Amino acid sequence: MLTINRSSTYRLCRFCSVEALVRWQHETRGLLRPDLFIPLAERNDRIARLTLHVLRQTIADISKWQLAGHSITAAVNVSAKLLTSEDFISQLRLIGAESIIDPVMLTFEVTESAAMHDPRAAGAALRSFRDMGIAISMDDYGTGQPTLTYLKQLPLDELKIDRSFVQFAHRNRADGVLVRSTVNLAHDLGLKVVAEGVEDADCLAFLQTIACDMAQGYYIGRPMETEDLQLLLGRPFVMAA
Repeated sequence: MLTINRSSTYRLCRFCSVEALVRWQHETRGLLRPDLFIPLAERNDRIARLTLHVLRQTIADISKWQLAGHSITAAVNVSAKLLTSEDFISQLRLIGAESIIDPVMLTFEVTESAAMHDPRAAGAALRSFRDMGIAISMDDYGTGQPTLTYLKQLPLDELKIDRSFVQFAHRNRADGVLVRSTVNLAHDLGLKVVAEGVEDADCLAFLQTIACDMAQGYYIGRPMETEDLQLLLGRPFVMAA
């Protein structure tokens, strides 16, 4: 993810955060996307172990980047099933107690639909995460059954606007209006905004004009290994004005 600043002649964008992505190198089917195996992990009660493994690896990566002089936060996706799992929250507390990094370097992403499935339980779980110092992000915002109530009730730090609205927001007036109004609403509520699905310079430039905080997408960086990512950290992402 990029955070965007502006000068009179060019825009300097700084890499400020990453999202942990999971892929399965299957012995016969090759590299599998998460949508092909995460539902299986959820149905077979293996999603907690997988998420905790990803979390431990993410903490190790953040520590490695800090030693190299890079202050980069990282986001981990949390399944709806885990929001009501006392065992997961207990294990999470243990990891937090043993962690070698400050919890503020972590963000948990939950989807809109996950939070609305059981708003009371989701709110309690998210507050417990926040009490540990972990930031909370609402992922894929706008794709569920939107209600302003949960924006007021849930302990959120950030909204991630879904790519279906962002990708053509600089070309499609309706998409642009929705993205701009969401940014303004989030800011009025004290939330940061991440725009997903940025695939070209014009889209990123549009997001800068409406004061969107951060941007994520293939134009900024495709999924990559930790070692490749470290080569990019510390370098400014420069856009023509």
